[in-house]
Amino acid sequence: MFPMTEQERQLGRRNFIKAVATLPAAGALLWKAASLRPVTAGIIGPGGQGRVLMENCNPNFIKLVAVCDIFPPNLLRGLDIAKRNHDPNAEGHSDYRKLLERKDIEAVLIAAPLWMHSQMAVDALQAGKHVFCEKTMAYTVDDCKKMIQAARSARKNLQIGHQRAYNPLYHQAHELIKNGTIGEIYHVRALWHRNGDWRRKIEDPKFDPRPWGYDSIEQLVNWRLYNKYSHGLMSELCSHQIHAINWFAGNVPQSVVGTGGVYRYKDGREVFDHLYAIFQYPNNLTVTYSSIQSNAYDHYYEEFMGTKGTIILGGETEALLFMEGDRGKASELEVKADKGGPVMEASESRGRDAAGSSVSGTGSGLSAVSAYRLELEGFARTIRNGEPNLCDGEEGLKAATAILKADEAVKQTKILEISQNLYNV
Repeated sequence: MFPMTEQERQLGRRNFIKAVATLPAAGALLWKAASLRPVTAGIIGPGGQGRVLMENCNPNFIKLVAVCDIFPPNLLRGLDIAKRNHDPNAEGHSDYRKLLERKDIEAVLIAAPLWMHSQMAVDALQAGKHVFCEKTMAYTVDDCKKMIQAARSARKNLQIGHQRAYNPLYHQAHELIKNGTIGEIYHVRALWHRNGDWRRKIEDPKFDPRPWGYDSIEQLVNWRLYNKYSHGLMSELCSHQIHAINWFAGNVPQSVVGTGGVYRYKDGREVFDHLYAIFQYPNNLTVTYSSIQSNAYDHYYEEFMGTKGTIILGGETEALLFMEGDRGKASELEVKADKGGPVMEASESRGRDAAGSSVSGTGSGLSAVSAYRLELEGFARTIRNGEPNLCDGEEGLKAATAILKADEAVKQTKILEISQNLYNV
């Protein structure tokens, strides 16, 4: 993450905890243990991201009874998780419409490729199902708005999978920013740097996906690399960070400029492997963003620079606080889950391991996937108890609109205005 000495990191971790201790509890995440009838659900798209959701889906909140995927290897893996963790009689389907016909299914989790999000979500909502849809919300702004309109018409819950909305670290940092701890913010730096080609291995090369709209097995397995199905790094990575910045800023970008290209991997991919963008927000806030596939030293973080101090949120597991003129005082916050339910408390720990997958230290720490569990529990609580949806369709639309316009700006290498009308339904 952000380069600093271990002494800076260790000394400063206590500062963040001290600052957070002065805040009122983050009410949206103070879920007390209570009886909750599990929501009966199915999942569409148990690929890599879908299986992350499945493995972090608490059956006391959501019971997965059906799995759908057109690709047999994914379907088999998804069924294995569903039968092992949720329902030994879980059913498998290759046609998601068959899953939607089941009257006992109350909700659907959608983790299919981006280009299918809107159609699947609208069909599910019209079938009377609540919908949890992975980010980015949809392939186009109009598709996002169709999803919102369908949810309103059906009077069903629509939640978008920007899990930072359910990450206790982000709630604590948001409160610190809101109460003026770091002063006025004019610059945010966000990045997601990796070193790899982003390719998936093709397990079943003889499978023919053309009946489902994919030109080849390569495009099915590596759909993120092709413009017909994805917006690449913008939709798969940047959307998460822009969602958080929108939330913290209480606003949305007015314009964006960018550049990028396929610089490293000349392997037939269409989406860029390096991109850079500058978002201009109201109140003179500028956000600089980069996503590259040639160096992983910085990994990923969001850095909020205020007139009094700086907050850095790294890898979804680490929060650092620097006050102006005192660079050595950085800090980290870790959260623990009470065994009776996701009630969060602050505790000090060491930083994330080099692999970036978990927090080391004593006790049960916040891993990079903890927020997936919390967002799915939140989805169930909204359905059962009417508790707030922390990332509804309207919030998903804001993030999608910003990154979709940024994707255009990067491809055109020019400044593009973002009309306020695009953000509204």
